[in-house]
Amino acid sequence: MIEAPPAGTQAVGRALSVLRLLSDSRTELSISEVAAKLGLSSGTANRIIRALAAERLVARNPQTESYFLGSGAVLLGQAAQRGFGLDKMMPILKRLNQETEESVNLSIRDSRESVVMLRVQSTLPLRFEQHTGARFPLYSTASGKAILAFSPNAEAYLATLPTRLDKVTPHSLGTRKDFELAIQETRERGFSIDEQENVEGVRSVGAPILDESGIAQAAIVIQVPAVRMPASRVKDLGKRIIIAAQEASSFVPPDRPLAP
Repeated sequence: MIEAPPAGTQAVGRALSVLRLLSDSRTELSISEVAAKLGLSSGTANRIIRALAAERLVARNPQTESYFLGSGAVLLGQAAQRGFGLDKMMPILKRLNQETEESVNLSIRDSRESVVMLRVQSTLPLRFEQHTGARFPLYSTASGKAILAFSPNAEAYLATLPTRLDKVTPHSLGTRKDFELAIQETRERGFSIDEQENVEGVRSVGAPILDESGIAQAAIVIQVPAVRMPASRVKDLGKRIIIAAQEASSFVPPDRPLAP
């Protein structure tokens, strides 16, 4: 017999969907827009948003009558960062950014995607713009390669990939075999390389943040416009990022894994 879901499950799921929608949106959203994007009635969307607003998880712009994540969401996010040690890792990213003058991020794995958790933007005029929460396929990113190279379930993920991979850019790896080789090279090298595979014109290097068991929980990535990234600089940044990732590993809590 299939058990019925616990009471209130649907309401909680819908509330979480609204929060995810607002977190992914680059603009404020009206109740009607939330309802349309989530397939809800306007009345249901209105009730959910009012409940979230009462807890300050969302807030309303009185001029536009649209909604955005509220101060309560900020406080929850900060508490979660402290719990995972991310607040202690942020100074490492900032230092790496100052040393290289390039954009640096920390990403984790979420199922089949790499998700940006922390970000320090380059101040140079020519740079790659990105935001926290951005998602990309594991197989096209330096973070994905770095995490999978030191993950016990990498083979299970690889087995789900088609023989030929969908190309994100013209430079993306074309086959599962190519990706398997890239992961092996990452293990041997200690850092991963993205040769404009995820964003054309941007080369990246990444290194895994390991827990006490040597399993990747996240990855630090340096993203550089290809015109500033000759082969000689790849090696230099690779050495720097390994050191940074090793330092960040000391802040990974043993009982709170970031990796699935």
